[in-house]
Amino acid sequence: MKITILDENNFFDKDAKKNIRSDVLKTFKMLDQPKDSEICISFVDDKTIRELNNSYRNINRATDVLSFPQDGPDFSILGDIVISVDTAKSHAVRYKNTYEFEIKKLLVHGILHLLGFDHKKKKETMIMREKEKELLAQV
Repeated sequence: MKITILDENNFFDKDAKKNIRSDVLKTFKMLDQPKDSEICISFVDDKTIRELNNSYRNINRATDVLSFPQDGPDFSILGDIVISVDTAKSHAVRYKNTYEFEIKKLLVHGILHLLGFDHKKKKETMIMREKEKELLAQV
């Protein structure tokens, strides 16, 4: 599996990126994803994710995670996940979690979106939340 981690603001050190890569690999293994799958994960600040959210979703505010599934003939490229480190930190405080747990939660959430899970309807939300809990218990 090819996992590209983009961290231009150096939010994470080498060991943290190694842990992130390991969490992604575990998640994909639990989801029975092909070994030739590719994913790109970008870690950004609130300003950057707000601009992306506005450009792609016409929502002019920061969010925690955005997923951009790959549409095209090469389905081994799953897509891109963008995570706001600023929002992850504030959520960690708000929900009384560790920062590391919030990052894992957003990774799992973003991966599920790339695989077609959604939370626009109540039933979809229940299915996605259960899958998140299942994965997070093992990651």
